[in-house]
Amino acid sequence: MRSKAIKTLSILCAAVLVAACFCACNSDPNVKSDEETTGSSGSSDAYRVVESGNEQDEKEKEGFHAYGSGKTDPVKVNGTEVKPEDFALRSYELSQMMGQTFSKPSEIPVDAAVQYAFVHLFFPDFHSINNKALEYRTATADEIKTELKKQFGTDDFAITDSVLYNAGKKLFEMWTPEYGTNIYYTIDAVNVDGDTAEIITTFYNELKRSTMMGRTTITVKVQDGKPVIAALKAE
Repeated sequence: MRSKAIKTLSILCAAVLVAACFCACNSDPNVKSDEETTGSSGSSDAYRVVESGNEQDEKEKEGFHAYGSGKTDPVKVNGTEVKPEDFALRSYELSQMMGQTFSKPSEIPVDAAVQYAFVHLFFPDFHSINNKALEYRTATADEIKTELKKQFGTDDFAITDSVLYNAGKKLFEMWTPEYGTNIYYTIDAVNVDGDTAEIITTFYNELKRSTMMGRTTITVKVQDGKPVIAALKAE
């Protein structure tokens, strides 16, 4: 399930070093100031809307999209609405694009957790990012911790140990990754039990869904009235 992880943290680490060089010499027109590129300006409280519906009516669209089918209808978990499509995509990002599975958020390596939060500060999803021009981004420790809390219900990570942290600037730095891809999936089951929902999703290599790529089971927990990611399995 990890075969399509398309960006490695070692590449990102090198990119950060390049970013620092560009920033120092003022030679890259794509680099923005810290004030212009902090996460607060790009954060979104809503997940990206994805396409879903009758598989027979689906057609490829221009650009990068997520094509969902199956049990996509929202469900109530302890009185809170949970949208299975949102978390099906989160499971793809974490397992396919970042190679992560975990029984609790604290098991996620700090570099992966910070990268995940960093991307979601500026973009509603990974798959639609088509970065044709390099763009340098920065975020504060408070912004990263806030996003981690939003995604996983906890910010208990040693975030300043991340390779993306610039101790001299007291900022996290990263070039915008190019994750753009189409995602084809079917939500097979949504099992609600108390304050949790287990969402089982199968991913495919193409729109007609004839070649299976893998399957995830993501556990979503309602915490303080909001759904957060509690665990993730992949096969």
